Amino acid sequence: MRKIIYLIFALCFFAKGLYAQTAESLFKEGNDFYLKQNYNQAIEKYNSILASGVTSFEVYFNLGNAYYKTGNFTKAILNYERAKKLKPDDSDVALNLALANQNTIDKIEPAPKVFYEQWWDNYLAASSTTTRAIIFLIIFWLAIISFGLYVYFKVYSVKKTFFFLSFLFAGIALFYFYVTIQQNRLNDNANSALIISQSAYIKSSPDDKGTNLFQLHEGTKIMITGELQGWKKIRIPNGNEGWIREKDIEQI
Repeated sequence: MRKIIYLIFALCFFAKGLYAQTAESLFKEGNDFYLKQNYNQAIEKYNSILASGVTSFEVYFNLGNAYYKTGNFTKAILNYERAKKLKPDDSDVALNLALANQNTIDKIEPAPKVFYEQWWDNYLAASSTTTRAIIFLIIFWLAIISFGLYVYFKVYSVKKTFFFLSFLFAGIALFYFYVTIQQNRLNDNANSALIISQSAYIKSSPDDKGTNLFQLHEGTKIMITGELQGWKKIRIPNGNEGWIREKDIEQI
């Protein structure tokens, strides 16, 4: 019985290694095709990796680049967005995504915000999530060290100073922790999607008889806020909402 269990584990590890090797070889082949400007063949290799269940920033990013080279800007944006979901702070994907978005038809201005909301959004965008996480850890340990020194020293004035410092550092650490969580939520694309049809009317209700509220075109990013029987309720950056057929969008 024990030998059978060992054999099963060995087969699992072998299959996992073979699986990774296959994805790695497909990725290399895709890169070779890309360098030779055979972009459609590169796309085929990268998509084969994703179809096997492997998700990777590098695969999504390279796939976006290959689609961009073929002029399929909608697919390029979709894969750049998926890459951004895995690495929100990557500057290369941010640049390429901005370039691809220049080729979309819809130029939607975000709804105006009050000054403190705008300040908060600018603050969240000012530095990376990784940087804030590092700062949080440093300040957190400073709070622990300060509290340890407060416990260690017996002189009242010294204890008072380190108690104040531990309280201050703890407060700052909690603030950075909160900001990091908010940044992660801001970067979360779980409910985001892209218009993939050439154009689509946004309806007032989830049926074809609904009033046409406005029209969107391929490549436009939207937020999904609800769903009902093959329809998705969406919101765009300017705050407008409506219903769209599920087949007209692809989730990021």
